[in-house]
Amino acid sequence: MRSVTNFPLMMATWKIAPAIAWGNTCIIKPSEDTPASVTLLGRLAVEAGFPPGVLNVLNGHGAPAGSTLTADDRVDRVTFTGSSTTGKAVMASASTHLAPVSLELGGKGANLVFDDADIDNAVYWAVEAIFRNSGQICLAGSRLFVQSGIYDEFMERFQAAAEALTIGDPFDPEVKFSVLSSKKHFDKVSGYVAGVEGDGGTIRTGGIDEDGRWLVRPTIIEDLPLDVAAYCDEIFGPVVVVNRFETEAEAVRLANDTRYGLNAMLFTENLSRAHRVSSNLKAGTVWVNCFFIRDLRTPFGGVGDSGVGREGGDFSREFFTEPKAVVMQIDRSVPGA
Repeated sequence: MRSVTNFPLMMATWKIAPAIAWGNTCIIKPSEDTPASVTLLGRLAVEAGFPPGVLNVLNGHGAPAGSTLTADDRVDRVTFTGSSTTGKAVMASASTHLAPVSLELGGKGANLVFDDADIDNAVYWAVEAIFRNSGQICLAGSRLFVQSGIYDEFMERFQAAAEALTIGDPFDPEVKFSVLSSKKHFDKVSGYVAGVEGDGGTIRTGGIDEDGRWLVRPTIIEDLPLDVAAYCDEIFGPVVVVNRFETEAEAVRLANDTRYGLNAMLFTENLSRAHRVSSNLKAGTVWVNCFFIRDLRTPFGGVGDSGVGREGGDFSREFFTEPKAVVMQIDRSVPGA
């Protein structure tokens, strides 16, 4: 198992609980950038009386710690949450001893706001979808599509809400936005932002902080071509690209024009449209008029570069167990008994 930088403790418990509930022992390797909470979880498990060896925490970098685990033929299952590039390497490594894998990988979530949406609600969730956790969420709504009829009004409110976010110490309950998880990650995200205007886009608000902190401010980009890196790649930071659309068919086409398929959102007061668009979106999860409300009994995962398999509820049971058929002859009068 591996947990990632976005919600390391929560992600770990989503995997550990069903694995242990179905009779497995497990080894979890936290992200090297955010190891503290999962390491503490391991200590709490010992204090709670877990038998030795049931829950194990292995700290270290992906190579050699993670790669050694996935290649070990004593590992019966591999579940990984992280980047698409690393997920492909994990899958290749586990395949050397045919270990089943569950991969929840990157995303480039589409957020569709139709002209019949409740604008206040749509603005609130659009801010949550891209700026929560400073954008370090694989589910982030990093591609925002707004129907032309409400585009100007929506963008004024969206920009104002983004600029109103309190930036500071994340331990302060009043703070809603803070720095990125590491210098390496800051360099990656700021590199995308720095290249936006050269690619033809416009930074409506936000940008790179110049005070030496690992801070990219809540950033809204308009007019960006649909084939450049900042539009196509998972940035994993507080950067949203906004485009207009005219028709429902165009919105669905734009949303599906990506190699990712983890999640999507749509905002409309039309129930028929909500059902129709949800059905046509290529995504493992679709939220209607909300974001990141999850029941752990429901399937979670993506398609394309967003991964393989599902976890949650019965899907976790199926992954963490091995089915067996037992055939027993009862009627001894049958010839050959």
